[in-house]
Amino acid sequence: MKKTTFPLIKLTPPRNMKKLIFTLFLSTSIFSQTEEDYKNTLDFISKAFNEQKSEAIFQKFSTSLQQNLQAEELKKKLDSLHKDKGKMSSFELILKEEDLKNFLVEFENASMLILINLSPEGKIKKFEIKDY
Repeated sequence: MKKTTFPLIKLTPPRNMKKLIFTLFLSTSIFSQTEEDYKNTLDFISKAFNEQKSEAIFQKFSTSLQQNLQAEELKKKLDSLHKDKGKMSSFELILKEEDLKNFLVEFENASMLILINLSPEGKIKKFEIKDY
């Protein structure tokens, strides 16, 4: 039986490959929000909610979210929630989805979920409060 040999092909990465990988890593880390960013945003929301400053929360919304949810509508919903559930006391990240974080939020009289997504600029792109 005749032995078949294959030519040795040497594969070397292009010179720019390291630069490309570094650039991709850098761009994803610059444009994606960290857990610390979400924690800071929830701290802000909690403080503003407890002080009944819905306008401050509204100002953290992205332009598109502000267009979908008017300031007065947000104020009514948050004031009603504050009256029914009390102040926010704590929150904990319980589920990370690709573009959404789910926080379990403890109020004085209930536990609820806040679903939130931040833009690369740190603005709130999605904000939803649900029963737990």
